[in-house]
Amino acid sequence: MRMARSEGMGWGGKMAIGAGVLLVLAAVGLAIYGGSVHPKQHEIQQVVPNDRFSS
Repeated sequence: MRMARSEGMGWGGKMAIGAGVLLVLAAVGLAIYGGSVHPKQHEIQQVVPNDRFSS
């Protein structure tokens, strides 16, 4: 009886590894981008009318 040789990974395995590598690279990229971006802040002033105070 003759045993079949293993051909290694097929296309499915290579595609799964490629997709995993892309996911890891995307996660690293988003982590770097998220750490370098800061939200814009602007000053807000609220004006209270004088008739709200007792004189």
